[in-house]
Amino acid sequence: MTYYITHTIEPWMPAGALKAKSDYATIAVALGWQELPLMRYNDTRFSNETRLQNITKWLTTVSPEDLVLHQFPTYMSADFEQQFVQKLKQLNVHRAIVIHDIEPLRLIKQDAWEFQVLSQYDVIIVHSKAMQNQLQAHGIKAAFIVQPLFDYLSQPRPAALFSRNINFAGTFQKSPWLQNYTGPNLTLFGSKPKKWQTISFSTHINYQGNFDPEEIVNRLNDGFGLIWDSNFDDKTYQTYTRYNTPHKASLYIRAGLPLIAWSQSAIGQFIVNHKLGFVINNLTDLNLKLPDITKEHYHLWQINNQKIAERLNRGAYTTDTLHQLMSYQKDHYLF
Repeated sequence: MTYYITHTIEPWMPAGALKAKSDYATIAVALGWQELPLMRYNDTRFSNETRLQNITKWLTTVSPEDLVLHQFPTYMSADFEQQFVQKLKQLNVHRAIVIHDIEPLRLIKQDAWEFQVLSQYDVIIVHSKAMQNQLQAHGIKAAFIVQPLFDYLSQPRPAALFSRNINFAGTFQKSPWLQNYTGPNLTLFGSKPKKWQTISFSTHINYQGNFDPEEIVNRLNDGFGLIWDSNFDDKTYQTYTRYNTPHKASLYIRAGLPLIAWSQSAIGQFIVNHKLGFVINNLTDLNLKLPDITKEHYHLWQINNQKIAERLNRGAYTTDTLHQLMSYQKDHYLF
C-alpha cells in the first residue's frame, strides 16, 4: 500500500497563497508519502475528455487499496473535483480530503456543489468541531479528523518584542474595515488590490507592502497579530471564522506574536483555551483593551505561544493528522 497526497501546482500565484498546501505536502513526503502534483489550468475551456485524460495521467501510479489524501480546493472547476473523486472510486482506493477552504461556508452560494463532492470521500480533515457540525448538517456522513492549526515551516527567529502595536497580514478584499480604520496603530502587510489603488490609508495604518511567507515572519517584530474579517454583500467572511482556522494565525504564532481575534470565532476559542492572547467582540474593543495590557501579560502569552510555535515548525499538527488517518484506514474498510 502507498500513501499519496495531492499538491496543486500554481506557478503564477503568490507564494503566500500556496504555503499551507506546500507545507502540508512537504510534511507528508517527509513521513514517506508520495506527492501527486496537479497542474492547475483553466479546465472549463477544455472538454471533459481532456480533463479526464489529465486526471488519469496524474493518477497513473495509484493502485487499488492505496490511500489518496486530496488537498481541497484546487480552484479548478466543479467538474474537475467531481471527475477526480469518481476516478478515485473507479481505482478502488481509500479516499480522504483535507479542507483548506470551503466556499459555501464563507459565501452565499445557490449551487453548493462542494457538499456533493465532499460526501464521496471516506475521511474529511476539518479545522474545527464547528466546521464538522456544519458539514454534517448538510448531510455529509464521512468520518472526520479535526486539525486545529495548519503548520508553518520557517527558519528560527528572535522573540517578538512587547508593544501595543497591531499587525495585520492577509487579503484586503475580506477586510473593507481597513479603508476606514481609526483604532490603535496598525502595521499592515499584503498586496493592495487594484480596486484599492486610489484609497489612502489613515494615519493609524503603517502600510508595509507584500512579502513572501519566509520574509514576513521576520517583519513581524513586535506587538500583536490581528485576525479579523468582515461580512458584506454576499460575503460571509466573518461568519466563516466561526468554523475555519486562518493560516495567518500560524504565521503570527511562528513570529511570536500574541493573537487577537473575534470572540465568536473558532480561532478565538483556541486563543482562549491555550491562553495565546485575547478576544474582542468588535474592533472598537481594541481601544478599550490594549491600554490595559502589561508586559507581564504579553510575556505569559508568549510563553504559551512558543510551545505551539515549536509544534508548527516541526509539522506536528499535520503529522498527528496523518498518523490518525493512517490508523483509521488500517482499522476500516473504506470503499
